[in-house]
Amino acid sequence: MANNILKDNTNKALFSMSVPISIGMLSTFLFQVIDTYFVGQLGPEALAALSFSSTIYFLLVGLFMGLSVGVSIIIGKATGSKAHDKVKQTTWVALILCFTLSSLLASMGIIFVEIIFQSLGAENIIIPLIEKYMIPLFAGIPLLATGIMAGGILRATGNVTMPEVMMGIAGIINLIFDYLLIFGKMGFPEMGIQGAAYATVLSWIFVIVGMSILLIKDKLLFFQKSPLSNVLSILQEIYKLGLPTIVTQIIGPFTLMYLTYLLAKQSSLAVAAFGVASRIETLLMIGILGVSTAITPFIAQNLGAKEHLRIDEAIAFGGRASTYMGILVCIILYLFIKPIAGIFSEDEMVIDYTARYFYLVSLSYVFYGLFVITSSIFNGLQLPVNSLKIMVIKSLLFTFPLTLLGSFWGVEGIFIGLSVSNLLAGLYSAIQMRKQFKKVNSNLANISVMNEYKNDLIQAFNFISKPFR
Repeated sequence: MANNILKDNTNKALFSMSVPISIGMLSTFLFQVIDTYFVGQLGPEALAALSFSSTIYFLLVGLFMGLSVGVSIIIGKATGSKAHDKVKQTTWVALILCFTLSSLLASMGIIFVEIIFQSLGAENIIIPLIEKYMIPLFAGIPLLATGIMAGGILRATGNVTMPEVMMGIAGIINLIFDYLLIFGKMGFPEMGIQGAAYATVLSWIFVIVGMSILLIKDKLLFFQKSPLSNVLSILQEIYKLGLPTIVTQIIGPFTLMYLTYLLAKQSSLAVAAFGVASRIETLLMIGILGVSTAITPFIAQNLGAKEHLRIDEAIAFGGRASTYMGILVCIILYLFIKPIAGIFSEDEMVIDYTARYFYLVSLSYVFYGLFVITSSIFNGLQLPVNSLKIMVIKSLLFTFPLTLLGSFWGVEGIFIGLSVSNLLAGLYSAIQMRKQFKKVNSNLANISVMNEYKNDLIQAFNFISKPFR
């Protein structure tokens, strides 16, 4: 598979990488979507508890996805330059680091769970439900975190499909045990929202076992004795590349926490609706997220192999993909959002808030997709500080002040502020990417983006009209 990344047609290679990654990510996000569906049947209080819990869940996932991205940049470049010993050494160091750090954070989460969610604005009536869900989840976080790291390592070395198959099977396990444990079916105890947490942790056990088998099969998990100087050098490199990618990944969940806090001051039903909307949004944006995940190791490997033309082709592919998928998702939401929202809740206010969110925010998805793809491109180019910069600008200069200003006009004002911040972030990302093109004398610096989209539309029209000629 590594040879495909370096030699296959760029669009074909990225497409073949993006599809299984998207399916695997879909399975990962289905953990929360499935939980939302079943917990929604327990009532709006349970749904609000799940929404509050998700802010911390996504923060932890973002942290370890960020660490995984940093490690995958190192491993991807080492794979491209055929430094196989470094790949194996980095794998061991990264896995041990990930498990140790996640165990420490999980322990702190269990100890301070009540304080954490009180500070987020959760009402006292919801806190016991949050504790029932989050304490088992905290206990299982080291399994998920190490599984995420293992998946990132496998993708960076070229094994794209099998990690996503493992995540897909884990999603099915989660679905089955959600039904059995939440509602007490087939002799299992009826555990309510706590059952959703245990079902998720059971699926994570499968993830860590499956990923370990894949690492062994690819000869990445065989211990290779390394001098202390090598280990320290690898840790230093992970710190250098991983810290910016971690900060980049966790800014999004921190923003989610901030938005949840603003919405909690408006209505607990608005928080429940935002939780539903976030899951639907992630589910429908999975194509863009899949491309952004694939493009980082693709660029990293080709950077190691000094295939600069293929890097330019990958950047062009990412820009087109984010634009067209953003338009498609917006159309789907405008046509079907109310029945989709009705799947997760029967409460009319929750459905109405969810629909209003998408009527306002989905208009900005083309720009949000461009922002996400640009961040991944910078990571692949080993410029994680550039990626961090656009993320910080989006959150601190656009999202935080605009949603705070919008909150004076209620829930809709917050949603409008978020939509405008997505638009501004996309435009800012495009400007930063254009500056990078000029800095490295890339051929993309001289290309008119609007002409490229115009040519795509003409080709699409000719293809569609061909049978009628």
